[in-house]
Amino acid sequence: MDGRTRRRRWRSWVPPLLGIVTLLVTVAATGPRPVAAAYQGTADSNESAFEPPCIGWDDPHPERMLTLATAGMKALGYDVKAYKGAAFTRGHVLSRTVGDWAYYVHSHGDYYWHAGDQRRYSGFREDSGDCNQSVVFSKDIKDKRDGRQTNLVVISTCSNGDANTTMPGAFGIAKSKAGELDWNGPKFFLGYVGETYDNDEETFEVTFWDALKRGKGVGPAFELAMLEDFTHSSFDADWWGSYIWSGRAGPVGTCPSCV
Repeated sequence: MDGRTRRRRWRSWVPPLLGIVTLLVTVAATGPRPVAAAYQGTADSNESAFEPPCIGWDDPHPERMLTLATAGMKALGYDVKAYKGAAFTRGHVLSRTVGDWAYYVHSHGDYYWHAGDQRRYSGFREDSGDCNQSVVFSKDIKDKRDGRQTNLVVISTCSNGDANTTMPGAFGIAKSKAGELDWNGPKFFLGYVGETYDNDEETFEVTFWDALKRGKGVGPAFELAMLEDFTHSSFDADWWGSYIWSGRAGPVGTCPSCV
């Protein structure tokens, strides 16, 4: 599916009427969920890789995107904590991921070689406060989570939204799309396709988080963000999960105004 297709509203097959009625009853019965400390969220940003001495200039986007993600996740009911610099390490990610209902990371991402398995996995780099940054492999996260439910995952890196990414499965999110009249549970994975640039990622994320805070569903929020004017025409993103979900924390889906 090419970028132009992803910019159009996703429409799936129409499910049986009983399935629609069941979904509507569930939404009506639960209503908006309050903020609950039980729903842990983590937001990580690799700032060291985007400033001296790791590169020749100070990139302002990672810090701003961390602020956006933290505020957005908090507004959705997650008990979110933000980490950057020396606090954002591989060990920190794997320690917190067991309890995370939501996760955001901005860093370098790619298909990295795993020496032990002699194959490549999707992954991203820690910060650790220096320029020698270890990889957090999708395999590492999957092993730690061991099937635990995840609500919302935003991987703000290169390549983790590609068709063959292994990152969604690490968080227990199948690479399938439930459209406007379907349901795939209260979960949504967002990643960028191929090589992307910080300024375009921030442009997307400003709109995405703002739409969610205003009560839009994750699908409509994604589509609004894709309509922005990006500096690079190659910019693209993809998602998996449920289109009509609100993004709010918890095991039961709610969506008071997901249009």
